[in-house]
Amino acid sequence: MRKSPSLAALALAAAGLACQPTTTNQTNPPPDPAGTTAGGPTLGNPPADTGGTPTDPNPGPNGATSTTTTTGPGPVVAGSTNDSRFLGPEISHSKGTAGGVVVLWPRIIPGTIAEENAALAAQVQAKVKALAEKALPGRPIDVRPKPERVCPKAGCDAVSINVLFTKNSTACVTIALINGPGTSNTKLIPWGGGVELKSDTIQFRDMPENFVKVKDYVPCDQLLTSMAEQDQFIEAALRAAASSSPPPAGTTPPVTPGPGPAHPSTVTTKPAGGKK
Repeated sequence: MRKSPSLAALALAAAGLACQPTTTNQTNPPPDPAGTTAGGPTLGNPPADTGGTPTDPNPGPNGATSTTTTTGPGPVVAGSTNDSRFLGPEISHSKGTAGGVVVLWPRIIPGTIAEENAALAAQVQAKVKALAEKALPGRPIDVRPKPERVCPKAGCDAVSINVLFTKNSTACVTIALINGPGTSNTKLIPWGGGVELKSDTIQFRDMPENFVKVKDYVPCDQLLTSMAEQDQFIEAALRAAASSSPPPAGTTPPVTPGPGPAHPSTVTTKPAGGKK
């Protein structure tokens, strides 16, 4: 029995459609605006602006484009030092208040011991807050949560203070890290345990652990007591850092202390007599 011409034509048409290749405009994997497939932000190296924000429809010279957002008083250029959209978890999400103090979360080295020492780090941070209140009474204090341990690339608006913390079994060492507002140099001051500093002043956001040689640890259960013996030096350094940043209106000016003992170049916080 012969097939009718209409059925044959339909069969040929269907076969032709089946043989045609499919096409798509997607030649690469879709962008990951959340950054979940990449390594995430790294300290001092924010990721490139690859997604999540529309590009400028009017390219600049040589085809360059810029991206702006309207947060705050003026536009923010993507990737600039005042762009806070790509802050990693370790970067302070607050710059503090001009004339105030930002108390950062302790910088625990190595990072593999950070979580197990979080409780002790919280005690150290509470001590730092109390000392900042004593050194600069009336100034606004911004205490940053775990793990915000460093100011953004453009620095904080306030003075910032942090503590470099390391541990060997049940013995600990702490060093104060103090910055004036902006990208000023970081002042290193031994605070608990004995250390030798390659330099007591380093560039903003340099890794302070590269400039510290531990000479002597103190038992971790005596750390806060040991730190108290060096408080006067930390207070003096905070006042010095804040001297370039006048307090907000209505705050109580700090009391200027009389001359005190000079801080030794090679420092140990052990009490006199060599007690460890």
